[in-house]
Amino acid sequence: MRSKLRPYQSEALEWALKTANLRGGAVVSLPTGTGKTLVAIAFVERCLKRSSKALVLEPTRFLVEQTAKRFRYEGIDASMIHSGVKERDWSRKVIVTTPESALSYLRKRYGMLPRSRAVELASREFQIVVIDECHHTVGNDPFAQVMQYLHHSTKLGLSALIPRRRTGEITHYIGPIRRWDFSDLKGKGYEKPYMIAEVYEAPLRPIEEELYRRLYELWLSNPLVSNFAALALTTLSRDGCDALRDSANRPTTFAEFLLKNIPIASLPREPHKLAVLERVLEDYEGNYEKALVFVNRRCTAELLAQRFSHFNPVKVIGGREYADPKARKNLLEEARRPETRLIIATSAGDEGIDVPEVDLLIFWSHVSSPLRLYQRLGRGLRPALEEGKVKYAVFIVTPGTRDYDALPESLVALAREGVDVAGIFDDMSSSALGEGLMMAQKVREVSHQLGARGVGSEALVYSLSPRYASAKVEKKILRELEESVRVGAIFYFYDVSDVYSEIQSRAEMGDTEVYVLLGLNERRYAPLDELEDVMRSSPENFMDSPLCIDPVSSLEIREAGEDIVQWFKIEMYKLVTSGAKASRVASLFASLASECPTALVKWRFKVSSVLIPINDHPMRLTLAAEYGPYMAKNIKQIKAALYNTASLWNLISGLAVGSEGVSLCDRMVRITRARG
Repeated sequence: MRSKLRPYQSEALEWALKTANLRGGAVVSLPTGTGKTLVAIAFVERCLKRSSKALVLEPTRFLVEQTAKRFRYEGIDASMIHSGVKERDWSRKVIVTTPESALSYLRKRYGMLPRSRAVELASREFQIVVIDECHHTVGNDPFAQVMQYLHHSTKLGLSALIPRRRTGEITHYIGPIRRWDFSDLKGKGYEKPYMIAEVYEAPLRPIEEELYRRLYELWLSNPLVSNFAALALTTLSRDGCDALRDSANRPTTFAEFLLKNIPIASLPREPHKLAVLERVLEDYEGNYEKALVFVNRRCTAELLAQRFSHFNPVKVIGGREYADPKARKNLLEEARRPETRLIIATSAGDEGIDVPEVDLLIFWSHVSSPLRLYQRLGRGLRPALEEGKVKYAVFIVTPGTRDYDALPESLVALAREGVDVAGIFDDMSSSALGEGLMMAQKVREVSHQLGARGVGSEALVYSLSPRYASAKVEKKILRELEESVRVGAIFYFYDVSDVYSEIQSRAEMGDTEVYVLLGLNERRYAPLDELEDVMRSSPENFMDSPLCIDPVSSLEIREAGEDIVQWFKIEMYKLVTSGAKASRVASLFASLASECPTALVKWRFKVSSVLIPINDHPMRLTLAAEYGPYMAKNIKQIKAALYNTASLWNLISGLAVGSEGVSLCDRMVRITRARG
């Protein structure tokens, strides 16, 4: 491992190893934000010395990706598998996956065998299993079903919050539980924060996913209703289907749009975030006295008040009553009563709720407006009445939607206020789990319809908007494609056969001076999870050969320190001038990602005044191609782009005759050295 464990992490590790050796498993309960993942990695590393494979279970796709990346950072190769990943490698020594994906694999592989035999073979395949957020390992939960297969494996459970009533089942499935609270960590390398943040995912249900996809396409393709479609997308992902139904019952133009485009009657009666809110309140039971839930709609507040009536909820939802100073005073006094355990507030509660007893803030409808977020934070950032008490902030978000895209800004705001957001986002940047997945899915559909290994923007425009195709629609789709590239949902490349055809066509026309600029309209897009397939099916577009790009003038790095930029360009210069292959340059980008994962990188490949021999009349060619911006952490995209750059270089150098009898590659190296 690259990282060094803190004293309390080493203590937890040694206890877990000893207990698992004696009892078959152990559960470590450390407070949120204390680095449980490092304990898990160290546990796996130690156990792998005498075992074959490890299975690591994470409750969400986001955590699968975060944890797999952390394993790799620590020097342990790990595959990530979840419903959004096409290439599923179950042969690695460490597999990080969701319990749903693991259960599907185990059922397919061992489900037809007698139970005892299935358990024996499954436990033999995965001799080590780590169960993160193991408090879900109860009842018929996928966590519990997976553990039924892995009864004989060496097990490590991790959780910050284990409700007392669940301890029996968790002990049965995993092993003995040991809890470390903040007092146990004192003087052992951990400084207790006053507030800790966490994220819970609330996926849309299948009918809502299909509705979201249709609304997304309307928003992209039909300028006549795009504003209404955008509002519907935000409402569905942030607030839920009941909020859409409430909007449809109002005498507005937006309601007319909803009734025309949405099957209101067939939508679920309850919002998709409701079950997750129930789980949050259960998970944090015993760790809070009073919870404050922020919602956006009155109808949501009413529903939650009914569902959680046993919490003696108080609603702060504005209106005439709240406008009256006396009524507002009475309402806040009621909220402060010990028996009131839940406060439900709409935007009316953004200001004026001063209840220091609130120690659990839940953002059902989180907002992208910094001002409104700070107003909401202000309610929970009041010092707790009990000195040294830790508060919690929980965001309930909808993956694969714009609700998720609004999350990073909220977390940045929390971090600025000193709230511990460790373990949520490594880099406080957008992730490919937001609405970019919608564009990735559309790119997939169109490319498969056309039987192509990548699809251009023009085909996307006419697929999405055959009726309203226009410059405005095209610009919007191009902007969404670029954003989806930036967050790592899709990648693009230039097809060398297209470039060759263009050069050949211009030559046949008798042109003697040709300038080819490869930009937005020449790109072919594909979902990132199909990258390996695309590279295998078109090796001519992705060659691991030397590439000649000018590291001084063509490379741009943003959102990174000047010292990092200078270091990178110097190293890039050394590689390019030595004729290093694309794979070696990709390794340098991986080093940049480890130093500054949020840096944005782009480059321009250009060859000027290259002579192409066409019969007796050589053609002078200038070709330029733009790549990026990519986030440094999305190394797969960068590697593919570097290979594609090398492929363009191979095409031109194969066609060209360098001036002065010097090979084109040698000439480019001389130019690069001269500029350096």
